[in-house]
Amino acid sequence: MYALLTLDLDKNITSLEREKFNAHIKDSGWRKLAKVTTTWFTSYAESATEQKIINEVKLDVAAAAKYSGITVYDAAVNVSQSEPSLF
Repeated sequence: MYALLTLDLDKNITSLEREKFNAHIKDSGWRKLAKVTTTWFTSYAESATEQKIINEVKLDVAAAAKYSGITVYDAAVNVSQSEPSLF
C-alpha cells in the first residue's frame, strides 16, 4: 500500500521552517516526488487499512509541523495499492 501526500504550507513560513518540516517528514519515511512541489509518498504493509494509513499520515504531518513551528497548512492524502507515477 502507498500513501501520496500533497501539502500547502503557510506562505509566510521561513526557509528554515520549510527545511525543518521537510527533514522531519523525510525522517518519518516519506520520499519527496521529484519536480512536484511539496508532494511526498511512502509505503505501508499490504495488510494496513486505508483508515489506519490516513491516521498515520495525519500524525506524521502534525509532528513535522510541530517540529518546524508551522501552524498553518492544508494537506491531502490518497491511499493506493500502486506507487505514484511521475510524468
